[in-house]
Amino acid sequence: MYFHAEQEWMYGCIETYGKLACNETAIYAGILALISAISGDAYYVDECNGQEPPLNFLGLAILWGNLYYVYMARKLAYKEQRDDVCTMPYGINTPGAFAFIFGIIFPVYYKCMSENNGQDQQMYQERAWYIALGSNFITGVVILALCFFGEFIRRNTPAVALLSSISAIGFTYLGLNLYLSIASLPIVSFLPFSIIILDYYGKVKTGPIPIAAITLIIGTVLGWAASVNTAHGVRDAIKLVKPYPAVFPARGMFQNMNQIGPYLSTTIPTAVSIAIGTIQCVESAKRAGDFYPIREAMFADGVGTIIASLFGSFLGMTVYIGHPAFKRMGARQAYSVINCLTYLLLCFFGIIPLVLKIITVTSVNPVLIFIGTFICAETLAITPPRHYPAFLLGLTPVIADWAQSTIISSVSAAYANFTITNVDFTLNVTSQITGFSYSGLSNLAGGSLLQCIFLTTILIYMIDRKFIRAAVWAFFAGLLSIFGLIHSSNVGVLYEKNDEGWRFSVGYATMIGLFMLLEIAQR
Repeated sequence: MYFHAEQEWMYGCIETYGKLACNETAIYAGILALISAISGDAYYVDECNGQEPPLNFLGLAILWGNLYYVYMARKLAYKEQRDDVCTMPYGINTPGAFAFIFGIIFPVYYKCMSENNGQDQQMYQERAWYIALGSNFITGVVILALCFFGEFIRRNTPAVALLSSISAIGFTYLGLNLYLSIASLPIVSFLPFSIIILDYYGKVKTGPIPIAAITLIIGTVLGWAASVNTAHGVRDAIKLVKPYPAVFPARGMFQNMNQIGPYLSTTIPTAVSIAIGTIQCVESAKRAGDFYPIREAMFADGVGTIIASLFGSFLGMTVYIGHPAFKRMGARQAYSVINCLTYLLLCFFGIIPLVLKIITVTSVNPVLIFIGTFICAETLAITPPRHYPAFLLGLTPVIADWAQSTIISSVSAAYANFTITNVDFTLNVTSQITGFSYSGLSNLAGGSLLQCIFLTTILIYMIDRKFIRAAVWAFFAGLLSIFGLIHSSNVGVLYEKNDEGWRFSVGYATMIGLFMLLEIAQR
């Protein structure tokens, strides 16, 4: 019996590692594809001499976070005398990565280009990189500051609301967004997608080989057969495989700190969203049977983000969604150790670009779709039917954020390559959009993860006729609105005529008035 349990434990960790590796590979591929729009090379935004890849030293932050979460899991296992404690997965904060690319790196790069008539591309790359690093450093500091409020937030927020934004990320970024790539390559993707659904939801077993490995192998074979992968791409990537010395660009980062002010509207909400996401992941792990301290988890994420910024990565670090799914697969702590050591090796030797050229990245997307839909299903399972409308409407801010950043910004950035590059290009385009309210889309997207929490909570308390609590949450929503943390892309005191912040504050004030009248009438 012991051997059987040990075998099951090892199998669960191996399969979970495969999923986590697929997840990080897909995220890494997406980030590299986006920054290639300004770097000209899919792997680099240079520091001074054009030799240091800024994402390579992400491995140090991944090493820190994974080992710290393993330490937390071992403490919990020892305290409760259990052998089934599963480490929470850890890695790149995906929404924050895209927010930094579209909200900081692209605007800084194109602004520098328009101001200097496109004279020195390397200078624009360095400027964008340093400002993004400084913003990431600030993100880590804010997360550490929020450590002291995490438990209070968890106790005073409905569980469904806490899980609403993480469910929205799962549905939108891991579900809808990744299914688009599957739909773009049906010959390559439909078979791996079907295998994943049959295994995880249909319970059709595939034997001892991890299902993630099966889908990766089949998808890669189909990708090479369909010429999605090419030998030319592999040859180019092989040239990049070599040891890279560590970089420590703190000097350039701090020298450019005075320029991050205009981008705090991206930085602060990203930090808050990471903190909220950590709380949600801890809550999700709690419902799966593993009780982790929120403050310690937020500490790990904040320190990991600071480490990433100090060693040249603009990507925030966070605990991932998916702990319940990984635990159900039998994972414990070994998968996290294997993951961080693997990525440390891949990052320091520049092997990741080669891996991304060999495998068919689209074939790993079905695994991520499973994780995204699973977290949504878990949230629905704890949601009373009367709260379904609140939960579903609570998803909309993240969907709007995805629509604005992925569709509008991507199309504008692509079109800018064929026109005069101008930082106001997107605004010029959006002013001509008809058929839907772009201003409404933009307002709903601002601070989307925070909006998910507030919208869901207010709606839940409205449905339950707890009007005082609804009024309190509406008050804080109005307060955040006036400072631009939600419903806006600008951080500051938004009271000018053309600002949206004060308008939303007035709107929330009218809701508070209604709630107070209803509370009086109810007594």
